[in-house]
Amino acid sequence: MKYSSKIYVVLIISAFQLHLTTAPPPQKKVPETFDFVIVGGGTAGCALARRLSDSGEHSVLVLEAGILPHLDLDVPALVPNFLSNDKYVRTYSIPQEDGRIMEYKVGRTLGGGSSVSAMIFNRGHPNDYNTWAEITGDRSWRYENLLKYFKRTENYDGIYPSNQHGRDGPITVTSSKYVPLLDEWLGAGQFLGYPVADPNGPQTISFCPVEYAKRLGRHVSSYTGYLKPVLGLRPNLKVVLEAEARKIIFRRNQAVGVQFRSNTDGIPSDNVVYARKEVILSAGAIETPALLMKSGIGPKHVLEAARIRPIKYLNVGQNLQDHIATPLDIVINNRSLAFIEENNLNPQTWKDYNETGDGPYASYGGIGGQAFISTTSQGNQTNIPNIQLFHLGSPKIAGLFEEKLEIHKAEWEVNTMIFAELTNPSSRGSVTLNVTHVNSSPLIDFQYFTNPADLEIMIDGNLKHEIFTKIYKFKVGFIFESLIY
Repeated sequence: MKYSSKIYVVLIISAFQLHLTTAPPPQKKVPETFDFVIVGGGTAGCALARRLSDSGEHSVLVLEAGILPHLDLDVPALVPNFLSNDKYVRTYSIPQEDGRIMEYKVGRTLGGGSSVSAMIFNRGHPNDYNTWAEITGDRSWRYENLLKYFKRTENYDGIYPSNQHGRDGPITVTSSKYVPLLDEWLGAGQFLGYPVADPNGPQTISFCPVEYAKRLGRHVSSYTGYLKPVLGLRPNLKVVLEAEARKIIFRRNQAVGVQFRSNTDGIPSDNVVYARKEVILSAGAIETPALLMKSGIGPKHVLEAARIRPIKYLNVGQNLQDHIATPLDIVINNRSLAFIEENNLNPQTWKDYNETGDGPYASYGGIGGQAFISTTSQGNQTNIPNIQLFHLGSPKIAGLFEEKLEIHKAEWEVNTMIFAELTNPSSRGSVTLNVTHVNSSPLIDFQYFTNPADLEIMIDGNLKHEIFTKIYKFKVGFIFESLIY
């Protein structure tokens, strides 16, 4: 379609890497024209900038609204401390019909979400990609055709070496020795008849250890894996920080540049940069559609209400999908088995971490076990998971949720959590503009559980979860309490 031939909206599965040297700071002086202008230096943007600048033949500019990642983001156990820091994380407040306010957090730093994530490295199920191939009529989206790209990303150092994994990529994928309650988790799954399998080899119905994007115990991000090793060393690659894109510039329906506001030396200024070849949008699931609408590509009623000159009427911002999860609590009758921040993060474990790259400081809230299961609501499609389980071997994660003090327990007990998450939600939400203040925060509505199938699957998944937890109780010595909310 001629109106979108020069705009690429990019979705890349989060993946992460670390280099321990300090990179030079990104340059803030922007030449007027580049071959490629990338809006958003997140998970996708960092990988794109590296790949497009590899040959040295093309000039590349990255516009990133955030700043450099803090050095403490390299340490997994310290990452949650930044989830409420608006220098590195943007929090959207989303009003709900019952009066509550839901928070939705995204990374606002180079590396984006990959810089503030739990490091979980999952490719997804082959059926997801094969479905995309069917919808588009393009077989290149099939899993077997994408596998070479997955492998190119990886520097695999996990416990499942096979021809499904790469060895020379920028993203180190590994396992941890310190994983609270992992053996019990996998044992409970095996007792119920589930195999223990590689979560990416490819993904199947199974119980699995989590594989992490870490190197020597340090948090791996798209920034540290792709961009940091070459930043400041390539004359054809520039990054501008604290640069918020305001509008795509069109010439005869072709994208030729970007208007952005920068904050150099604390003084806001409006700027324009042009692209000889392509403007690439990788600003995330919220800001990418918002920028398109602000630029004149979006639903007719939104553009008219915001008095934006239309370039093309399209249903931009519709079909928003998110993986909602239900937390269920498990009370452990031995606190020493869990990850307790106040107990496990201390000078001795810090010393051990720096010597071995493992231990409590290498853990993000004690996350370690996962499972992919299929509920009876899927009928005969038992080989395709529709629920993913995550075990959190800790009572809390700073910046996300606190320990539930209302759960009655003895001094030697502690509650941990299992999250049951929809893998393929059918409910669809939307992102749109605040038409009276188009440069303010977009209006987001996820419409969770508006499709009855999602609620049926979640209830079914929780019933399976309760059966599993009763087995888990005997494996670990748990008292079980289920809180669905």
